[in-house]
Amino acid sequence: MRLLSSCIVCAALCCLLVASVAAQHTIPDTAAYESWLREAFTAAQRRDRIGLEEAADRLIAATSVRLPDGMVVPVDNVWLQEALASPSPDFPLITARLGALIDASALPPSSAPADALERLDRLLSSPPVDRSEPEAPQWLIDFFDWLAQLLETVLRPIEAVPPDAANVVAWMVMLIGAALLLAVILYLLVNLRRGMVRDARIAANGDDPAPTASEAFDQASALARDGDYRAAVRSLYLSALLWLDEQDLLRYDRALTNREYLERAQRNPALLARLTPVIETFDLVWYGHAPIDESAFAAYRRQIEALRRDMGAQRV
Repeated sequence: MRLLSSCIVCAALCCLLVASVAAQHTIPDTAAYESWLREAFTAAQRRDRIGLEEAADRLIAATSVRLPDGMVVPVDNVWLQEALASPSPDFPLITARLGALIDASALPPSSAPADALERLDRLLSSPPVDRSEPEAPQWLIDFFDWLAQLLETVLRPIEAVPPDAANVVAWMVMLIGAALLLAVILYLLVNLRRGMVRDARIAANGDDPAPTASEAFDQASALARDGDYRAAVRSLYLSALLWLDEQDLLRYDRALTNREYLERAQRNPALLARLTPVIETFDLVWYGHAPIDESAFAAYRRQIEALRRDMGAQRV
């Protein structure tokens, strides 16, 4: 009888072990994976390390996610494990990365065909596309040819000039040539610098320039009329940041996180008091996916208008 009881207990333990292993290897769907991301995001916003570590365990263990169409895609959250290994984790950075993952999970799948890269490679390898290094512009080649011909024309009569006079003429020609060469080098450096600055601005700001505060506000109103209140909240928040930048109260920078905006606003207590609820509401709606309707959007709009009214009065 005792042997039979032991066998039953062992069988139950084996079943539990198999169920546990099966659960560990279960591939989460997009809804479960997004809920884990939001749980970790909320904990990171609160700087709750214990809660973040509990939510991070599931994210780190998940190596793939099952899409609604049944396709399994790989995921990698080892970065979160490395971030939490630090004695003082960078919570603003973790929050920003988790928020970006939440936004990315809401994007529609790419409409590009499966052989898009192969098509691009065939296109680039076919004429008239040329992958060779670009040559110097033709105007620069013509200029140096003209300069060589000019020097040759000027130097040719020197052979018939007496030695002393020839030395004077040679020095004059050398000085003129050096001045021309220096002018060309300066011209090329100026154009190179302009190109580098332009490329840096494009890389920092993206393809589309930032709108004005008025344009972002009008866009928010248009989105609200269409019923897209979540996107309207984002445009309304952007209009507030752009307005503060236009008023020289807070510099707008796409690379800054919301937490960094609050840190910079600490130098102005009135601005910090007005901006804090604006950012908190935006984070709840945009990153936390809190429900938003017409009345909630109207309340958020009143927050933005109060911010602009109070800070405008302070400047006067």
